[in-house]
Amino acid sequence: MRSVRQGLGAPGQRRLAALLVLLGCLGILVLLHVPPASAQSIFDDMLSGFEVMIGQSVYADVVAEYGPPIRLPAARQQWVERIFNDVVAQARRKDITYQLTILDSPVVNAFAAPGGYIFLTRGILAHIGDDADALANVLGHEIAHVEQKHGMSTIGRQLGLGLIFQLLFGNQRERNEAIYSAAVIVTQLMRLGWSREQEHESDDLGQRLAFAAGYDPMGMVRFFELLRELEGEEVPFLEFLRTHPLTSERIARARARAEELRRSSAHLPLLPMPAVALAGVGG
Repeated sequence: MRSVRQGLGAPGQRRLAALLVLLGCLGILVLLHVPPASAQSIFDDMLSGFEVMIGQSVYADVVAEYGPPIRLPAARQQWVERIFNDVVAQARRKDITYQLTILDSPVVNAFAAPGGYIFLTRGILAHIGDDADALANVLGHEIAHVEQKHGMSTIGRQLGLGLIFQLLFGNQRERNEAIYSAAVIVTQLMRLGWSREQEHESDDLGQRLAFAAGYDPMGMVRFFELLRELEGEEVPFLEFLRTHPLTSERIARARARAEELRRSSAHLPLLPMPAVALAGVGG
């Protein structure tokens, strides 16, 4: 039996090739764009499944590096999960399910992987203590990285059109290779840290998510102040500052935004709505 390509004449083959290129380009646009949930396309749905697979691969790497997942004492576990669920309820992406994992590590860190995987270490929880507002803002910040597809955007920029073709049109081996390559990039990104712009974006949306969930946005400022104290005391294993470097500008922005949110009588929009859902791809 002849393949589809063999069954087409030269004009048909050119049309098929053009269609594949178009599909790939649309896929890249989806990776590099953060559309509102209401503007999801068929490509969003397809790529969301691959995003979750990439997140699963990253999850395995994180557990191997930081230690196994743990459950805290019942009351403490319920407290953390309640705050997490409160903040997640404000998230706009409905194509994924957010999942929280607490890692048995003294490292002071929190991070997010594509597909909705959010991680906290017992080290960061120990220093946050009972400050629910600080925890809500930390969780909001990490959820914001996923909401804005920072990991997927980086993957799209580094791997480009080839990734889309492998995911959408490759065989199982090629798809596995693409997922592995993407997971490597995200794992390295989590170790080295997000860009300055991505951190500012996640600070902004993270505070708004926490505020919309009923928590004080000044919790982010208090958390930053805590980190500065810990840095001064040379706390061992303090990795959060390596992946989320503090700057005076960043802290000042968080404080000003918290004061703005506190003054507002109604919840502010979480993200500006793009004028055109797909054509308005930003840099």
